[in-house]
Amino acid sequence: MAFDPDSDSSFSENKTSKNYVKFYRQWKRNNFKSNEQGIEVGEEQDFILIICPGQPKTEVRRRATDNDKHEYPQEWRSYQEGKEHQIAGTPIELLPGLANGMADSLKALYIYTIEQMADLPDGVMYKIGMGANENRMKAKAYLEKGSAEVAILKAKVLELETTIAELRAQLDAKPVKGKPGRKPKLATVA
Repeated sequence: MAFDPDSDSSFSENKTSKNYVKFYRQWKRNNFKSNEQGIEVGEEQDFILIICPGQPKTEVRRRATDNDKHEYPQEWRSYQEGKEHQIAGTPIELLPGLANGMADSLKALYIYTIEQMADLPDGVMYKIGMGANENRMKAKAYLEKGSAEVAILKAKVLELETTIAELRAQLDAKPVKGKPGRKPKLATVA
């Protein structure tokens, strides 16, 4: 029975870089030309492998479409540039408190990033085994902490940009004095 990714709700919900996605080249036989010429005729074509984290049996392998290239732009760009396959996200090894060897167990289930772990559906938690819910909660907390830190940094950047704009306005309002016949020096902020 062929797997239909659009019929599996957990797969459809995770259709972004949360999936394990890999583009690759494969030789594909052209049946018409092979039969016509009496020899094997084919060409190398781009294919895609998509696996929903925690559900390795949901593997989809097919010829890559333009839609795939738009849906997974980072993976497509890496493939086009000939770079080694990389997963977008924070490596699962960086999850604080992850038990020794657990990262390898998670990778065997195509869970390579903290983001993938945080977004795992309840239905696949039993495949991970003991500590699955705890690790998912750690992953969510890690990402929330990161989001809070990013929000704080953005606020600080906005505050600094406002201060810079105010200082520039003050400089523009003050005339710069110089000697006659010379260009005035630009005022600098120390």
